[in-house]
Amino acid sequence: MKAIVIDSAGGREMLGYVARPDPVKGPGQALVEVAVACVNFMDIGARRGTLGTDVPNPKVLGVEGMGRVLAVGDGVEDIEPGQRVAWVYAPGSYAERIAIPATSLVKVPDTIDDRTAASVMMQGLTATTDFYPVQSGDIAFVHAAVGGVGLLLTQIIKLRGGHVVGRVSSEEKVAVAKEAGADHVIVDTAGRFAEEAPRLTRGEGVHVVYDGSGPTPFQGSLDVLRRSGTFCWYGRFLEVRDHSTS
Repeated sequence: MKAIVIDSAGGREMLGYVARPDPVKGPGQALVEVAVACVNFMDIGARRGTLGTDVPNPKVLGVEGMGRVLAVGDGVEDIEPGQRVAWVYAPGSYAERIAIPATSLVKVPDTIDDRTAASVMMQGLTATTDFYPVQSGDIAFVHAAVGGVGLLLTQIIKLRGGHVVGRVSSEEKVAVAKEAGADHVIVDTAGRFAEEAPRLTRGEGVHVVYDGSGPTPFQGSLDVLRRSGTFCWYGRFLEVRDHSTS
């Protein structure tokens, strides 16, 4: 089979599309032919060497996808060969085939196409958070509005009758955010979005902020919230260090 592999951490030049031995299913696993492999920011972290260090190099990148079961190992009862399945975390997903614990697989109805099924796993489940159930008339501030989660959040908020103020990093992304349904789009990389958002809400602030862009805009996100607003902060941001000896 073919797979996207890195031999050592580094830039994009470290990616190689190479031949690898077919995976062998073990007890409790299913052998899956990959139809769609999802691209997530954590894959960049794995390529750079900051994430996924528990898997030694050389290694196949990717953790999410959708495909069809080819065979199952001993002890697998609920998954059968021929079924369409999706998964949210299985290292080695940038490959034509992968052996995955059957308990990590979600059955996909034939009424859902491959790309849609793959897209609603990691980013889709993040976007459908119930931390704040948007109501009709609510105003939401969405960081990284044209990212995978941001685009889904924008569409979900609009379906619920809410209004979206999206933040993007360049003018080229404005049209994409608006096409997804954003009512207002702020282009900002310097963290000055908090100066413009109050104008869009008549000084009241937004009901909810969705921020998956890291700690840099944290204070600004608090500043755009109205009284008793909700801050939904998601993602892997913080590096925990032991300062006991420093």
